Amino acid sequence: MPVITKIFYKESSDKYWIYIDNDYCTSVRARTFKAMDLEVGREITCPELKELENHHFKHQYGQKSWQQEKVRIDKVKEIIESVSPNLSVSIVGFGADSDEFIPQHPDESGAPDLAVVNNDTGSIVMRVEVTGTEAMRGSDYWVRPDKLTYCQNHSDENVWIVLHYQKPTEKFVFIKPDPTKEYTHKVINIRNTDEHYVIFNDTSPEVKPEEQFRQELLLN
Repeated sequence: MPVITKIFYKESSDKYWIYIDNDYCTSVRARTFKAMDLEVGREITCPELKELENHHFKHQYGQKSWQQEKVRIDKVKEIIESVSPNLSVSIVGFGADSDEFIPQHPDESGAPDLAVVNNDTGSIVMRVEVTGTEAMRGSDYWVRPDKLTYCQNHSDENVWIVLHYQKPTEKFVFIKPDPTKEYTHKVINIRNTDEHYVIFNDTSPEVKPEEQFRQELLLN
């Protein structure tokens, strides 16, 4: 069985270079390395190591998180469809209509889960990214930077982020990012992995009332 024979940290890229049976295999991000239990002498093949690194977060959160994401998407879809019978919702996000693990990556990081179409004109009036957690902890709302980067790269689109929490009581949070704003992220260690989030709260100008979200669905 192949084994890890050398681990070398490269500061310029903030990655660990991993050698298996004395041959270079791949590099691993420092932010995920400490959660992957990699050490010299561990038995693992190069393809197995690459798969672990490429899909670290999907493996870390597991099947249950995918199932919870499906619940969140269905809840937000119900809100949108209740606004007007002239609106239809297409689930377009990568893997958003499935609770099964999908090993590939989307073509564009942060692409929204939902496209809302005006049935009369056929135009997309809004794109909606759905996120959140089963239980809300604290009073802040955490959004991954790639979700905001998508908004900046598509300033011509009406993009919203809706967070859904089931516990302690069901709650929806509606965020409309500013595509002209450069957001700074915070590093938060979760399950021994350094994750990056932009932090919002109820005083953030991007956090909007549900009524505004509903009104903008009817603009076109």
